[in-house]
Amino acid sequence: MKLVNLISSDKILIGLVTLIAVGMSFIYLGKGPEIPAQSIQAKSASTTAQTNSKIGAMERELENKLQGDISQMEGVGKVQVSVSFATGLKNEYARNDNVTKNTSKETDKAGGTRETTQVTENNQVVMPNGSSQPVVVMEDRPEIAGVLVIAEGARDPKVREGIHTAVQTLLNIPSARITVVPMGVPNV
Repeated sequence: MKLVNLISSDKILIGLVTLIAVGMSFIYLGKGPEIPAQSIQAKSASTTAQTNSKIGAMERELENKLQGDISQMEGVGKVQVSVSFATGLKNEYARNDNVTKNTSKETDKAGGTRETTQVTENNQVVMPNGSSQPVVVMEDRPEIAGVLVIAEGARDPKVREGIHTAVQTLLNIPSARITVVPMGVPNV
């Protein structure tokens, strides 16, 4: 009985070694050229930084525009506006769509026919000659997460309501995303 257990444990051991060897060969054969992790992280950080700076610039631009518009309203006084976006820029790129359809008919010796249809679709983003940036067809603004308006005149309910309505109208966002509060006296 010990001999049977020894033989079966040897078979299990050989099976495990074989399985590990086959798995390692798949890993090795499937391996492409190695790209250093630092290179990937640097590219990712660079892209993220560009996107964040673009979004930050858009937030500041919108804040300045709102601040300028609101400060012109009667009774508002000094104003500070903060805007935050819920999403980033959304781009739709031009695409070159090609659909190829091949149909072939075959007749066998017995007189039977068989029809085969092959459809090939190719959907590529359009890249101008010599450019690494695709052609943008449409660019959507980011969705606004919220707006905070701090104004001297916001103690007056009519002024506060006017500011609230103006922001809602200008940005076309729900009322719940807008907060208007009175400006406090700065500590000196």
